[in-house]
Amino acid sequence: MNGYQYLENDFFDLCKTRKIRAVPMLLYIYLRGLYCRFQSSEFFYKDKQIQDHLGLSHKTLQRARLFLQERGLIKFVSGVGNTLTTYQMLGTVLLPEGMAKKPTGCGHFKGKGVAKMTTPIYKSYERAKNRIGVFQGTTKDERVDLQSKGLYETNCKSI
Repeated sequence: MNGYQYLENDFFDLCKTRKIRAVPMLLYIYLRGLYCRFQSSEFFYKDKQIQDHLGLSHKTLQRARLFLQERGLIKFVSGVGNTLTTYQMLGTVLLPEGMAKKPTGCGHFKGKGVAKMTTPIYKSYERAKNRIGVFQGTTKDERVDLQSKGLYETNCKSI
C-alpha cells in the first residue's frame, strides 16, 4: 500500500488532547500523506503547492508549521526563492504504524540532533527468516535432464 494513509480512530482524539487546532491538523494530515507517498521521514515540497491544495495564505501556512514544530510533530526549514521547503516528520503516535521511521541525518538537519541511520538490529526470528540456503550444486539426474535439453555441457572442467 505505497502512498496510502489511514487515520486511526483515535487520531482526532489525540489531536484534541494535544490541543492541535483545525488548520495545523489539516496541514499535518497533508504532510502525513506526503510522508506516506515519499516513504521517507524527510522530504522537500513547494509552499505554493501546499497553499493551493489546502487553500491557505502564506502567513497561515507559516503559523501552522510553527505550531506543529512547537508541538514536536515536525521540523522544517523554509525554502527561499526557488528552494523547496524541507520537512521532517518526527516519530510520534500520530504517524502511520507500518511506515519505516528513518531519520536521515543529512541536508539541512545535519548536526541538529537528528539521529543518524544505523545498521538495524535483527531479532533471531528475523535472521532465520532472511537466511538463504547454501547452493548444493546439481544432482546427476538434474545434469542428465539438462543435457537432454542442451543446457549442460559435459566437457566443463570442475573447479
